[in-house]
Amino acid sequence: MKRPVFNDLPALSYWSDQKITDELLRAALRDAATRYAKGRLVDLGCGAKPYEPYFAPKVESYFGVDFGDTAELHYGVATRADLFVDGADTKLPSASFDTLLSTQVLEHVFETDRFVAECHRLLAKGGVGIFTIPFVWQCHAEPNDFFRFTRYSLEKLFVKHGFRILELRPLGGAYATIMQTRIISLHCRELRNLPYRLLRKVRNFVMLPIWNWMGLHLDRLFWNDKLCLNYLLVVAKP
Repeated sequence: MKRPVFNDLPALSYWSDQKITDELLRAALRDAATRYAKGRLVDLGCGAKPYEPYFAPKVESYFGVDFGDTAELHYGVATRADLFVDGADTKLPSASFDTLLSTQVLEHVFETDRFVAECHRLLAKGGVGIFTIPFVWQCHAEPNDFFRFTRYSLEKLFVKHGFRILELRPLGGAYATIMQTRIISLHCRELRNLPYRLLRKVRNFVMLPIWNWMGLHLDRLFWNDKLCLNYLLVVAKP
């Protein structure tokens, strides 16, 4: 059977309010797919499978899982899950996947220990889990937004459940975080006054590309990883 050809994902515009975090996530996941993805892959909390183009060419199969109620609420018809089930209790066979992918999901899982234990159960021996997890981001997907994690809590949580840490690094430093937070908070603020809405449109048209450029480039000059947007976590099941 001929495998589908996946092109790279189109980059978001510099006028997008999520340009910074999106570009950092894409770069990290593209690299992780090249270095770690193998065999049978399960995407827990797959939503619309936005990163399938990076991973599908590297694996034998790509299987998406999402929770029906939240998927319907947040993705609607764009949801591309192959199975709708609680990600902390999938009922899938143990050790049935070689790669587990979960992007921007852990903060939405209230029973975090059960979810991580399920990830460990699903992976075969020698399997790899690839996660991205927010550290700084506004409350979103309400009411299903429960936690933010430091690198130290992530390390303890996954080691406690039997994983070995292969990679744990921040995606974006302080400048990316400050600029992205500024953009998202100003852009999403609700304004009812028409003149102010028009002024905001003008401001965003002029300033968004500048703020996005600063967020993506100033970290190279003034790196500070005490504040970051997300973490990339890669773990192995010994």
